[in-house]
Amino acid sequence: MKQPIAVIYKTVYRKKEKFHLVVFEGLIVDDIIDANKRKPLIPNDAEILEIGVGSSFEERYRKKYKIDETVKEDSPQSKVLKELQSIVNEQRSQ
Repeated sequence: MKQPIAVIYKTVYRKKEKFHLVVFEGLIVDDIIDANKRKPLIPNDAEILEIGVGSSFEERYRKKYKIDETVKEDSPQSKVLKELQSIVNEQRSQ
């Protein structure tokens, strides 16, 4: 099992910068950093501030950047499985 990856990025380049914390599970760091992807995991206009591999970085970044909400992203395989399960459940209910 792969370690969770915590990423801090900012979106607005003005006086009021907003920091976002996203935790990815089941991915490698190269997939997150790669800007040449068709659908990047982090928006192209965002600036990545810090990346940490391991479960302790989530709490550390929350305290450092004073973030209340964390977005947890699943691996692409688990997203596909969830979609398939929802389709099957819809078909069973009919």
